[in-house]
Amino acid sequence: MVDKHIEAVAKRALESVDCEELPIPLDDIVEKMGLKTVKFNFHDDISAVLKPEFDVIGVNENHHPVRRRFSVAHELGHFLLGHKLGSEIVDDGFDKPLPIEQEANAFAAALLMPADLLKKSVAKVGLNLDELSKTYEVSKQAMTIRLLALNLIR
Repeated sequence: MVDKHIEAVAKRALESVDCEELPIPLDDIVEKMGLKTVKFNFHDDISAVLKPEFDVIGVNENHHPVRRRFSVAHELGHFLLGHKLGSEIVDDGFDKPLPIEQEANAFAAALLMPADLLKKSVAKVGLNLDELSKTYEVSKQAMTIRLLALNLIR
């Protein structure tokens, strides 16, 4: 199930840059939102950290590029959705049951895999997870969750 508010916030972020081609230009969106992404040598348990007081999203340089991409989008979601968790928000992926973590994951999915573009891709290539994941530069897990949320697979 998709949250219309989260989808709308992601759509506004997408509209801030030219999204003519895939994958979504995440770095451009982060910059347009007044933040910068900095790679850090974090412990493996930390994917990314939002430091709004410094306008920075720190991302674990040791993680796979698609994981870093989703983690940055997740932290941007915390920022744009106005989540308040003290001075830092730590993302450890899909495992956190907290509602704000679920919202940030939903935002990241909506941003990196916009519903309208994904539906067109599925119409073109079918449900080829390898191809879809590669095109959108996301993990197969993230793609599967998004396809389920959009009722494109059951």
